[in-house]
Amino acid sequence: MHIVDFLIGGAVVLILMLLGAVLARQRYMLRVAGGVPLAVRVRGNRWVYGIARYSGGELRWYRGIGLGTRPTRVLHRRELSIVTHRAPGAAELASLPAAAIIVECRDGEGTATFGFSESAFTWFVSWLEASAPMS
Repeated sequence: MHIVDFLIGGAVVLILMLLGAVLARQRYMLRVAGGVPLAVRVRGNRWVYGIARYSGGELRWYRGIGLGTRPTRVLHRRELSIVTHRAPGAAELASLPAAAIIVECRDGEGTATFGFSESAFTWFVSWLEASAPMS
């Protein structure tokens, strides 16, 4: 019986350490300059939360839950343009706050849909406008 208790206790400690590492990663990424919370729509109407970081001419998006240090998606400012922005629809209110701004963008790989807070949307537009003019 003691071995089973030891294994269960070890598994619980390991799970708690992994959860702590995920939370520490999230807090670190949000505190570093250029980090903002950002939801990305994947596969139809499913929203995945994460952290976006502006780095020079790139917007790097990292999934919120995970331990990875590489971005899940990288968008290049020179290839990115806003197609439309709007308030969340009735179906989206189950996943996003009512104050969110839904932004559909086009880049070299196709279209992407993001859910920004108002301040994060302002940052995003400012970052896009800071791009050097296309020749």
